[in-house]
Amino acid sequence: MEALDAGGLHGRVRSQFWFLAFALTAAANVRTLALVEVLFAQAVSYYSFKQALSARELSGIALIVIGVAMLVAV
Repeated sequence: MEALDAGGLHGRVRSQFWFLAFALTAAANVRTLALVEVLFAQAVSYYSFKQALSARELSGIALIVIGVAMLVAV
């Protein structure tokens, strides 16, 4: 038997949980969670690697936050 690499296993489990999430709740909620992941990635790059944010990135972050707030409010 071939050994299962950690990256492949992670990808399979992650895909399974995406399908499970889509089955349990509305697609808008699942996609919103995926968009929030972008915010965490930007925060890690800013605080860990001292990577400056451009005006375009900041405006994108603002649009994501506004969209999530509108979705949660409804």
